Amino acid sequence: MMCESRFLKIGRVSGVGDDFFSCVSAELGGRPHELLEAMAQCAAYHVRYLTDFKRQAFLLKVAAAPVLSGGVTGRVHLTATLTGVSRDARAYNVTAKWRDQEICASLLIGTTPYNEKFEGKRLSPYYQEIFACLMND
Repeated sequence: MMCESRFLKIGRVSGVGDDFFSCVSAELGGRPHELLEAMAQCAAYHVRYLTDFKRQAFLLKVAAAPVLSGGVTGRVHLTATLTGVSRDARAYNVTAKWRDQEICASLLIGTTPYNEKFEGKRLSPYYQEIFACLMND
């Protein structure tokens, strides 16, 4: 089963716990932003999981990110490890394993309650459906 979303860079969840989220990326095509987007989605889905899908999660800050000479292609194994928590943000170290490389980024994922801009009645079920699909793929 394919999880349908044109922006989704995660292909399958391989493990989830209180302080980590592991997944395999969707097929990456070598565009410069794709790996960072996949890393951010990996961490953001962990935040959504931890908050029982009751808060919107978004990339707030890239504290450190790789600068690669070429694009990443194919599927990448990702692990987001929770390193810090505040009321409205979570800090993560995200590791991507691609070919013989380990690529790391430090990301800050912000959270906010759903509101008129971030419609919880629509977005929360949407993210839950995508998460369930990724768990079953």
